[in-house]
Amino acid sequence: MNIFIDDFRLIRIESDQYIHSIELADHNISWLKNEGINQYFVTEHDIDLQKYDKISINHESFFMQIGLVTLTESFEKRFRYDGPLGFVYTSESTSFYLFSPVAKQVNLVLGDDIYEMAYHEPIWTVKVDGDMHLKTYHYQIRLSDSFKDVKDPYTVGASTKGSHIVDFNKAIPLSKTPIKLKNYVDAVIYEGHVRDMSINLDVNHKGLYDGLLEESKILGSNVLTYIKKLGMTHLQFLPIFDFDDVFDEDKKLKYNWGYNPSQYFSLEGWFSKNPEDPYDRINSVRSIVEHAHQMKLGINMDVVYNHVYQFRTFPYDDIVPGYFYRHDQSYKMTDNSYCGNDVETRNYMVRKLIVDSLAHLQKTYQLDGFRFDLMGLLDIDTMLLIEKSLKKQNPYIMLYGEGWNMQTEITRKKQANMSNQSQFKGYAHFNDFYRNTMKGELHGEGLGFTMGNHKLQKAAMDGIVGSKKMFSSPNQSINYVECHDNLTFYDKMVLSHGLQLPDFKIAQDLANHLIAISQGIPFYHAGQEFYRSKKGVENSYNHPDEINQITWRVNEDAVKKLKTLLKLRKKYKLYRQTTYSDQVSIKKLNKLIVYRLEDEKNILIHYVKNYFDLEKLPLEEGKLIFPSQKALTENHSVYVDQPGIYIIHIKK
Repeated sequence: MNIFIDDFRLIRIESDQYIHSIELADHNISWLKNEGINQYFVTEHDIDLQKYDKISINHESFFMQIGLVTLTESFEKRFRYDGPLGFVYTSESTSFYLFSPVAKQVNLVLGDDIYEMAYHEPIWTVKVDGDMHLKTYHYQIRLSDSFKDVKDPYTVGASTKGSHIVDFNKAIPLSKTPIKLKNYVDAVIYEGHVRDMSINLDVNHKGLYDGLLEESKILGSNVLTYIKKLGMTHLQFLPIFDFDDVFDEDKKLKYNWGYNPSQYFSLEGWFSKNPEDPYDRINSVRSIVEHAHQMKLGINMDVVYNHVYQFRTFPYDDIVPGYFYRHDQSYKMTDNSYCGNDVETRNYMVRKLIVDSLAHLQKTYQLDGFRFDLMGLLDIDTMLLIEKSLKKQNPYIMLYGEGWNMQTEITRKKQANMSNQSQFKGYAHFNDFYRNTMKGELHGEGLGFTMGNHKLQKAAMDGIVGSKKMFSSPNQSINYVECHDNLTFYDKMVLSHGLQLPDFKIAQDLANHLIAISQGIPFYHAGQEFYRSKKGVENSYNHPDEINQITWRVNEDAVKKLKTLLKLRKKYKLYRQTTYSDQVSIKKLNKLIVYRLEDEKNILIHYVKNYFDLEKLPLEEGKLIFPSQKALTENHSVYVDQPGIYIIHIKK
């Protein structure tokens, strides 16, 4: 016989046994209905979820379990709290705070000692005197008949030994970020996975945080310096918060991108040279950020708040069952991410955890931006609260994500997707229209504009000028052709043709250069600048280093050309419009696209060519300042026979 509390005054009993007696202290109970093996009973007044754990049925005592009550609107509205959670440390004492209005007892296990916590609706607290620095801790929580060991979801210091009390004043110092991004279009983002970027380099700490700062003869610098000199303003890391499905100590056993959230406040130990020491990962990331900031390179972090990897191992369901996860109308957990159970971002304390996590990461590591995985599964109210909170700390913070229109229980008007971009204009979106136009069909062999598809000429023109049918401002359009997901651009071309061709490099140069000159925010996948391949693997999230590692070829002409073009983007503000202005025009000239930018001092004329026929381009009174491929200048004309972008500058 299983007994569940489904609402403050509703008890459900799973049993086909006839119930002739049912008693709960201080409550009058009456039968409501039977449905299958479920028998429902109601009480005259609310059940105190923290107090009552036993009920008498047919004169036999049973423990009650927390049922659907945590999914009710009344539960969500009643139990809200705005104070501290986790721990607050001083050298004299440490105070602990845990949200669980349904637990019957909670103990703090701190090192070798156990402390009973007191309940003050809706949180449990205890203050422990003495200096508890570096001690491990967890909670023992009793929801029904037994205790369970549970991690603190607000863990900020983690190691292979568990959660630690840490004092960030004892970590290496970190200066306030100097990155002041006034408009998102001023950014150029480079996306990289910590392990991928150094595992194949001549550095001591391959695949680790520290490897990104070590000098490499292959690069002629360290990784961060190479990225900065390439012309990037921000390095976006794939998730570096603590995630599942890797082994921190035996790092070669498994590989993962990191979209398996385990702890939202602490950092991943797989990238740490000493995962037993909670400060190693803290100091390593602080060192990366400090080094990047010294050269004015921003650091953004990919975050995953739409789902967890395993709801049974993520701590929240052992603290407040059901509350953290989204459910459908049949009370079944949803999995619309296809990656694990969806997080119910509309619940007050879930939303608080997300905002608290981001505020902690931004403040503690001085991060310059956050990229939200599957943002379309989150709700707009949460995104607006995130923006408000983070911009109080840093008004220049960069916020963007995957605004795909996905199936979810959130009403359409409240979904944080591109269709609703006008409701949360402070966020940019990955522009899949741009990607699909320039790269081609996401799956299959459909050719994109940059591979010679003339049918996509009009779509390419729309993408180049900032996709104004989709967004309120170019500040919202992240222009890209590849990222960690799906085939690299080079592998896409191989799939489309069935073999490698010399022309592929020319086509990829065209794509890379289009991103640089288009209105919006340029975004590049690490290695894209020198034709990165993953050997045809589309979804390499758990594939070995042989597939994911970057083989750095930084002396390719393509790298030099992209570097030159990004300097032009930085030099001319015409490339970085924040509105859809009349300084930007575009038209067709037979098979050519003519993209013109003009202000009071400069005219920039771009001839965009996706075919191999010889063309004669007029220089007018200008000068050719950038050719994607070889170009011959003669008698006030430019002759080109390869696909690419050819830029003529006219000074007024």
